[in-house]
Amino acid sequence: MEQARIDGNTKLLAIIGDPIAQVRSPEIYNPRIVTAGVNAVLLPMQIPTATFDDAVKGIMAIRNLMGFVVTYPHKGRVLPYADQVGPIGQAVGAINAVRREADGSWKGDMFDGAGLIGALASLGQSAAGRHILILGAGGAGSAIAMALAAAGAAMIGIFDLDANRATELAARLQKHFPSCQAGATEPGVAGFDLLINATPVGMAPAFALAPFRGELHPGLTVIDIVPKPETTALLALAREKGCPTANGAAMISGQADAVLAFFGIGPA
Repeated sequence: MEQARIDGNTKLLAIIGDPIAQVRSPEIYNPRIVTAGVNAVLLPMQIPTATFDDAVKGIMAIRNLMGFVVTYPHKGRVLPYADQVGPIGQAVGAINAVRREADGSWKGDMFDGAGLIGALASLGQSAAGRHILILGAGGAGSAIAMALAAAGAAMIGIFDLDANRATELAARLQKHFPSCQAGATEPGVAGFDLLINATPVGMAPAFALAPFRGELHPGLTVIDIVPKPETTALLALAREKGCPTANGAAMISGQADAVLAFFGIGPA
């Protein structure tokens, strides 16, 4: 595989978080950057919360920095550093990519949900007109819900063990995307054509199933967003029932394409 070219003209992208050793973004993004023929490289940077403000101001002062990707635990804290925030970032209240604009200002947005849209595209599907059940109303579930609503979902039901969190997310969805019917619900799959597990249950032992009720059927697409294992208990059952499925790897790939397009690398 061709390696990234590093010289005096190389543009820098960073991924910031704490810890940072676990991120796979450099190994996923950099080959795409090379393939696109762009003289740039994505580098991991561990920024502790205690020094966050000084560190972010410092990297934003680097003139050949195109921007940075943001991972745990900084997605909310970085929001004030963006002069402009895209609609999904505004709705979620957090961003995970920030780019330098031509006038020197900074624009940010949230792309966690874009990965889900990419996972659907890998199945030849879209969100438009769908009736969707999301299990989990945390950070990932919120970003996914907003992206699906923005992409034209007709209805989104949200289940969370914390009922208040599900209700609050549904209210934010209705505020930002009134054309999408949204509400907190029980985890029954009847009436839905897309089931998304946005809880960490998939990373539990093989016997642990995401909390859904009812029968899976071939008309129901099932996506489990956890990256490992590649086949969770939910996905194994869904495939046995003939459901189209996608896993966390498909979501990560879709998110990488969307983030790089935000930085002007690869197809929009």
